Amino acid sequence: MPENKVNTLITDSPLEAAKILLRGGLVVFPTETVYGIGASAFDHKACRRIYEVKKRPADNPLILHVENLASLKVCAEVNPAGEIVFRKFSPGAVTGIFPKKDPNLFTAELQTVAVRIPSNPTAHSFLEFCNVPVAAPSANLSGKPSLTKMEYILEEFSGKVDCILKGEEPRIGIESTVIDFTSEPPILLRPGFVDVQDLREILPDLRVWTSNEKKSDTSEEAPISPGLKYRHYAPICKVILKENLEDVPKTAAQIGFRFNNDVAYQIRVSSNEEYMRSLYSFFVECDRREIKEAFCEIPKEGRGKEALLNRITKAASK
Repeated sequence: MPENKVNTLITDSPLEAAKILLRGGLVVFPTETVYGIGASAFDHKACRRIYEVKKRPADNPLILHVENLASLKVCAEVNPAGEIVFRKFSPGAVTGIFPKKDPNLFTAELQTVAVRIPSNPTAHSFLEFCNVPVAAPSANLSGKPSLTKMEYILEEFSGKVDCILKGEEPRIGIESTVIDFTSEPPILLRPGFVDVQDLREILPDLRVWTSNEKKSDTSEEAPISPGLKYRHYAPICKVILKENLEDVPKTAAQIGFRFNNDVAYQIRVSSNEEYMRSLYSFFVECDRREIKEAFCEIPKEGRGKEALLNRITKAASK
């Protein structure tokens, strides 16, 4: 991370934020999933600065954010399966991996590019004013939980980035679904709010990636998507996935649907969707309160279960 602090502009103007990005600055901005930290995908120096600020491994690729399908097609060679998915689920929390079309884009030395079209209104306006693809991983220190609240963004990134754009806070709370369209049939690499059942309605042959396949968590192979190779989403405290929360120690924290015990910190949720919105802020608060153990109840059956299990099990792996 650069040692010298920068003057961070905090603004609610997407136009002002876009001007800073186009001058080579880094901008933290909200999306419907989590906050992102962005640079122009044509400015390789600025993109490499994202890695410095986040302490991100150099081979961990960035997702590009664009304002519409036409802009996506300028960046990537979109095949029919990808077009079907993006026409149904975007703008929204879905990312596609395609062959790179524009050689000038920063893609961490890969010949593929991961792209999505966010639905957050502030993000959409910001991208329209930028009028370039914005490379933007989640706004967090590498490996730590993604940030979903402005208070956490201000605490972590003031003095490190050039601009923080205020707007509607993330409503989903976990990162986008990622699909590899360079494979035949396409492969679901990272579950998210758009789940496998949704996708198989239009992609019946969709495969789900498992960690023993080639795109795995091996140390030798450069990942084609974030979330594959490195430990992610993990707070400092120990994360424990549990079927029920009846006997959680009083000094611990818990998040789940059913509990009657009092502990140091807890969040009760009523659905998997609420669980997703709350999970990362739960992890952040556990560390802020110096809680040593965080217990997470197994999600309910149905939408969101696989995405939640993916994030919690990665957070629990040491």
